[in-house]
Amino acid sequence: MSEFSGKVVMVTGGGSGIGRGTALLFGQEKAKVVVVDWNEPSALETAKIVQHNGGEALAIKANVASENDVKGVVEAALNQYGRIDVLFANAATQITKSVEDTTEKEWDLIHAVNLKGVFLCCKYVIPVMRKQGSGSIVIACSGHAFSTYPNCSAYAATKGGLLAFMRGAALDCAPAGIRVNCVLPGATDTPLLRNYLRECADPAGEETRIMNTIPLKRLAQPEDIARAVRFLASSNASYITGTWLAVDGGLLAQG
Repeated sequence: MSEFSGKVVMVTGGGSGIGRGTALLFGQEKAKVVVVDWNEPSALETAKIVQHNGGEALAIKANVASENDVKGVVEAALNQYGRIDVLFANAATQITKSVEDTTEKEWDLIHAVNLKGVFLCCKYVIPVMRKQGSGSIVIACSGHAFSTYPNCSAYAATKGGLLAFMRGAALDCAPAGIRVNCVLPGATDTPLLRNYLRECADPAGEETRIMNTIPLKRLAQPEDIARAVRFLASSNASYITGTWLAVDGGLLAQG
């Protein structure tokens, strides 16, 4: 039997991509999955797939950048299941523009979703985990925190901020037995990546360029990242906190 059987796993951005892949994996592990997404039909679809595969899931529409929404999500999860054992703070957005072309509104939006959203989820889930005396938080970060591309400054800024936030949160939570870590996905075949490629002047050429930068010469699949999240949330990682795990096909190894 899986150690996650009966545990409650909250996944933000669970309506698609890495979030959906992670929700499905924990559903297979017989966890009770709370699927959170601003796109309600997508969240419901993920929950239906979990249930079709024999798991249990609750879909909740929410904007992680809204404090009231996040509070509502935590309250709904507690009303339904009574606890939260794992938080995968995954919801994110991306803006592909140079510094001078990025508007103040776009800067504020990406920071609200990618950085503030993680802060709010942690802020309201951590007290639940403190009462339980246990819990694991995994934050979806990115190799852009270390090495980025042109036209990614706003996105990279949020991901660098997440690493710093994770370290501080891990220290705050360690005395309560709550672990906080980051997973760093590389280029992953998700709707977010496909949208980025469609916006490029030469989508096929850009995809080839990305593939050529990856030592393993393939895009990650959502389940590749999901397995890393499962590891970080598991007892196999019980002495791991305040750090990050790159799942990027060797990209960061190139410096």
